[in-house]
Amino acid sequence: MKKRFFALLLSLAILLPALGVSAGAVDYPEKEHLPVDYADMVYTGFDDDALQAAFAELIQLSADGLLKKNDFAVRDRVEDLYQTILREYDILETQYYLIDLRRDADVTDEWAAAESADFSDRFNYTMDQCQSALALIADSPYADILEQDAGKDKVRSLLQYEPMTEEEAELHRREEELVQQYEGIMAREFTVTDDRGREWTATDLYYDSTLTSRQYYDLLTRLEQGENEAVGPIFVELVALRTRLARLYGYDSYAEYAYTEIYNRDYTLSEIQEVYRQVKKVLVPLYEQITDRAGDDIYSLDELPASTGEEILAAVEPYMDRVHPALGETFRFMREHHLYDIESTPNKNGVGYTIALPAYGSAFIFNSPYGGYQDWSTVIHEFGHFNETFHAAESDLWSDFSIDVGEIHSQGLEVLFIEYAEELFGSKGKGFGWNTLLSMVDSVLDGCLYDEFQAAIYDDPDMTLEEMNVLFDKLSQEYGYPDRGKGEAYFWVEVPHNFQQPMYYISYATSALSAIDLYLMSLEDREGAVETYMELSALGMTRPYKAAVKQVGLRSIFRSGTVEKLANELETQLKRSYPRSSDGRVPRRDTSSPVFPPAWALLILGLAPATVLIIVLLIVVLRLSRKRRAGRQSADDLTSAGPWKGGDKDPWD
Repeated sequence: MKKRFFALLLSLAILLPALGVSAGAVDYPEKEHLPVDYADMVYTGFDDDALQAAFAELIQLSADGLLKKNDFAVRDRVEDLYQTILREYDILETQYYLIDLRRDADVTDEWAAAESADFSDRFNYTMDQCQSALALIADSPYADILEQDAGKDKVRSLLQYEPMTEEEAELHRREEELVQQYEGIMAREFTVTDDRGREWTATDLYYDSTLTSRQYYDLLTRLEQGENEAVGPIFVELVALRTRLARLYGYDSYAEYAYTEIYNRDYTLSEIQEVYRQVKKVLVPLYEQITDRAGDDIYSLDELPASTGEEILAAVEPYMDRVHPALGETFRFMREHHLYDIESTPNKNGVGYTIALPAYGSAFIFNSPYGGYQDWSTVIHEFGHFNETFHAAESDLWSDFSIDVGEIHSQGLEVLFIEYAEELFGSKGKGFGWNTLLSMVDSVLDGCLYDEFQAAIYDDPDMTLEEMNVLFDKLSQEYGYPDRGKGEAYFWVEVPHNFQQPMYYISYATSALSAIDLYLMSLEDREGAVETYMELSALGMTRPYKAAVKQVGLRSIFRSGTVEKLANELETQLKRSYPRSSDGRVPRRDTSSPVFPPAWALLILGLAPATVLIIVLLIVVLRLSRKRRAGRQSADDLTSAGPWKGGDKDPWD
């Protein structure tokens, strides 16, 4: 294997060291959490003199032959240099994330955007230097210094590390440019003109209740087609470029490369094929059943009044203690030091994510709220990421990366909170609980859809844009989207992962299936389910998905029949809650309306300057707004009263 540089780079935004906070029976590692308010964490830039001096001294020790001698004095010096690299890297990473937070807090801040762009280039270069320097230690009698933190396998992998070639660097620069082009185009609001000369945007469609279904879907499809024509060629070039990169790294397919090197998965593309099959068979109809039976209750959640971020935090806090005291303690630390930005403010980037602040042994939640019930789910979800990141003790230089496990930390906490939904929301609580479960099923369906779509493309990288659209039309129908009779489907370009983080999306599916398993466990053994969740949170992301799930006792989704069993058990609970279907079906609006105005830009990760490498640095903790699937009937079968029940805002987005 030629190298794992970008896999290591991807992992850097994930795990951090943590404080010796009392965690009861939870086996969290010792870690120092500095009691510093976010307001006092000032962005100062990064002075790399100490880091460059450490690199230079290691290179000189190697050139002088001293790294080949087992000498006590040299050992002490190598240990000091290694600790300097660890310490300075924590500062570097923290400063990088602080400027990203400042940029996302105000997308009109041109200075912050430029500073972040400059920092990203510098960060990539410094990481390349860092891996090269550590490789010198790995190839010496002092390798055990690294092994204490990283283990022998990771130290051995360092010996295979090769600095980026100019060809590779140029390919990555071009990849960054293409992703920036995509984001820039999709940040604007596309328009389409109807036969009366009126211009429509996706936002207009979202709020208009006068259109018939046929008019709505015609305008929507034309908007999607315009987007597809504008950015589809960028994706075609990205596929060719990434295929070239994968082949430089020794892989035939970029999908295979990403599974192995970027996401550290312990399951293969061939193994996930059977999961696709089971999901299509049992979860597509289950999604339909949930909407048929629980739709009215879920729809009624739109009637909940908007709450501020602080109101949500105050209401949720007591329940964190009830899930587990360790969660309550971490939650209070987060609130006490204001390690979050979750209020609606002018010019805020429309994203949600959690990042680590390793220099402080802490983490931070950023979110642009919807202004509705979804904000409650987002707070719970992101705190699952926050808690794991807050306690993870492995240095980012060595951390493994399993986003499949990371999303169980967030989604698992969401399903455990269903227990308290009726206390929190009264008569709306039942709908909130089933909306949470519907979201899990939705995550599985879309996770498999986009993974199967991308895997097929990277297996045939010469595919044209039209062929991609035809493929997506076929697959989207298999996963429950309606057939609009066009022979092509265009809305896949609205999912930024396809452009920014290829082969990421399956992690939403694997983790959601395990979250459903955790929920079903909680119905029979609440205490056992909580213990399982807390054990998983203490593992962090140090183990890949299959190994982590096995260790904590959740079911393997790769075992024959497991997905079907999960679906059947969830269906049983649904029928107990709703013996009959709702009086009136709640049609789901199709894919491309914005989740909230002003435009598609609010769905973008928002981690500009948008380089794939830099966006990927934050990938583990991003909480994106994913598209809801539409009703299973065709557009022509919908009532002519409008795209949504009663012409009101669609509850499924």
